[in-house]
Amino acid sequence: MSIDKLKAEYQAGTPQWQRMQATTCQQLEQLLAQNDVILGVPLEGRVKSWDSIQEKLDRKNIAPTELIELDDLVGVRAILLFHSDLRRADELIRATFDVLSREDTGDRLTESQFGYQSRHYIARLPPAWLAMPSLRDLGTLKVEIQVRTLAQHVWAAASHKLQYKHEESVPPPLRRTINRISALLETVDLEFDRVLEERTAYVQQTAVRQEEDEALNVDNLSSLLDTLLPSQNKGTIERYDQLLSDLSGMKVATIADLRKLWRKHGETVLKSDAKDVERRAREGDYQGTSEERIKRGVFRTHVGLVRRTLREEFGDAFQSKYKARKVAALKRKAS
Repeated sequence: MSIDKLKAEYQAGTPQWQRMQATTCQQLEQLLAQNDVILGVPLEGRVKSWDSIQEKLDRKNIAPTELIELDDLVGVRAILLFHSDLRRADELIRATFDVLSREDTGDRLTESQFGYQSRHYIARLPPAWLAMPSLRDLGTLKVEIQVRTLAQHVWAAASHKLQYKHEESVPPPLRRTINRISALLETVDLEFDRVLEERTAYVQQTAVRQEEDEALNVDNLSSLLDTLLPSQNKGTIERYDQLLSDLSGMKVATIADLRKLWRKHGETVLKSDAKDVERRAREGDYQGTSEERIKRGVFRTHVGLVRRTLREEFGDAFQSKYKARKVAALKRKAS
């Protein structure tokens, strides 16, 4: 097919490919989140530009009869925080999508080599999704899904800019430095995984042995609230770091301090939560929560329940400090 006809196909098909990209991003993001695979940055997606397509056709001397023959016309990239999550992401993608091919670029490297590392999947949407009328026309399209860690992404971005994707590309005087950088980034991945393992061990130990005089931190705070508060109130996202700041500001510093505070006000706070649920259900008011949570009979999250406890104990003193922190946070975000 002539370049002009391919370009016309590109212009006509772009809205469909954009829907393919948006659908893949949305579903993959939910898939990873539901399985506790942590993204280092938000998912990235793109439809290949016409200039990039034309450059690729010229560089590789290929002449497709249709653009949909290209594997990477639609691309989605997941950048994970932890190297240990790569295996779980691989399992999820292969179990969910119709994977046509898979490559781990790291398999090309020997133990003494450095280079670009990423996992690439060429996939189609699974048949179950294509049964939906809104997705039925996407069945012939392919998407390239790339998965790498944040450290691997740093290397990929730098090597792309420097054009040092392979050792042979690097001038000999620079190879020692480049090897050192590559080793450091691999060490970052290993140390992040070590932190995750040590944190898991600490949380498990804390759940069993809660020393009353231990200073509060985000991890033992999370474990303590799981034992103190109703499980049905726990939110999908709980900002323990912000709550820790609120507690510290009111001199609630240890596990014993918080346990004592909840014993004093917990019953009152839970009754208040039940009244708020009743009112919001009656008025259809779901601001700051969701209809699903109200139907389950809960309003405040664990963090919200503890903040209400601080309000019961400290009154206006807590309210003024909490509002001041919120205002300061908004100013930082705006700047």
